[in-house]
Amino acid sequence: LLHQAATMVTATSPVLAAVLLGNAAGLGLDHDADLSAARADLESALVDLTDTDLRTMRAELLNQLGSIAHEEAARAGLPLSEAMGRYYDALGLVTEQSAPFLWASIQLNLATAHLATPMTTASDQLRLGVATQSLRACRRIFTAHDNPAQWSTATLNLANALVYTPSTHQADNLVEAVELYEEILESGVRDPRSVAYARVLANQGNALAHLGAPDAARAKLAEARFIFEANLDHDGALAVREVLDAISRSQVDDPDQAAFEADLARQVAQMAQVPGADDLGRT
Repeated sequence: LLHQAATMVTATSPVLAAVLLGNAAGLGLDHDADLSAARADLESALVDLTDTDLRTMRAELLNQLGSIAHEEAARAGLPLSEAMGRYYDALGLVTEQSAPFLWASIQLNLATAHLATPMTTASDQLRLGVATQSLRACRRIFTAHDNPAQWSTATLNLANALVYTPSTHQADNLVEAVELYEEILESGVRDPRSVAYARVLANQGNALAHLGAPDAARAKLAEARFIFEANLDHDGALAVREVLDAISRSQVDDPDQAAFEADLARQVAQMAQVPGADDLGRT
């Protein structure tokens, strides 16, 4: 019906037609429509809205195009440069004051794209800093009560970014990450029996191990392993067991601390990539 309406007014009101096409594309994306068709609708709508003052509408369309490009690139294993470009263009049209929810959503998507891009050079560490700032920004808008899915994703990604990001204040970053994981666990946003909840526990256990708190780390990791096993998530359970083994190896006489740190770094990266159907948002 939206497509029919757009066709009816194309000649007399191309701007209205563009808005209708944008709405049709958004509706399709919400219900797993064909991505190529949605992309065509969004691009067509953007062309007709270029010279208008509908900045929020244009930003929303750009954000949706970015999401499509993000998903397509992720499936094909390609760089996320197009998605990032769309997100940055969208951020140029709205502010935290003019469209807070949309602005925060774009910040979250942009941060996710930065975190998902492999680090190949030392300068790539700057992307982690950009992602961290974007996640802090969107947490000013999203709350566990009003936006549980977005808040949970932003909080988890921020905690993971703090663990990954090299810093002269790494201990402080790890402490903040542990606290952020605890916020998610205590919020009730994730089912305590779910794989998504177990993954937060496992990541928190990793951070505690990095901080030199093996007993606290073991407690979190043991709980995570139990949940993974109860959900028949063998990959998750195996990853946790390997982290527990790394902690045990670090406590023998004359432990190889460098090897221990390498083990933990590898395991936290693996934990963040384990798929889970009940995860809220990308991570």
